[in-house]
Amino acid sequence: ELIRLARPIHWVKNASLFAALIFGGLLFEKDLFLRTFFAFCSFNLAASATYVFNDILDVKQDQQHPIKRNRPIARGSVPVSLALIYAALLATVALGSALLLSPIFFLILTGYSLLQIAYSLFLKNLHIIDILIIASGFVIRVYAGALVIDAHLSVWFLLCVISAALFLASGKRRAELSVVESPSQTRKSLTKYSRELLNSYV
Repeated sequence: ELIRLARPIHWVKNASLFAALIFGGLLFEKDLFLRTFFAFCSFNLAASATYVFNDILDVKQDQQHPIKRNRPIARGSVPVSLALIYAALLATVALGSALLLSPIFFLILTGYSLLQIAYSLFLKNLHIIDILIIASGFVIRVYAGALVIDAHLSVWFLLCVISAALFLASGKRRAELSVVESPSQTRKSLTKYSRELLNSYV
């Protein structure tokens, strides 16, 4: 259940850390690949810590959601107290390994974690802002991967990343609005969106 609580299936998002390595033609540079891989692992643990923290805060709303009600905390198979310890452990290991890898990467990962905590606490309830926060997570991942190997990213590449990130974030909200019957019970910001608005964003 603890593995499921960490949502390893969502670690695929962190594969964007390899973007600079791939598009910079550096994929077969062993040292740079290993640095990016360890950064990827640290990001996975940090992301999982924020997922657990979010599930703790959203337990009541998740119990009303047709899919999220099956999450370990919402279902009651993992106590909140254990989940808190688990989140703290994941965050400690993630930030500790990030500091060993690179001070800059440590600051980026810390900033990402704080942004996700703020998102879980109140920013997710602000429509449009919530989409921008989700999109910024993808941009941060790409730049984290670039900075950890000291790679340069062009402005055009940045524009592509931002566009793709906004597309994915808008699509996520549109999918949620299509699934839930009562948006106000699962996510407050959904009540501010219409399908037409989200379609236009996408």
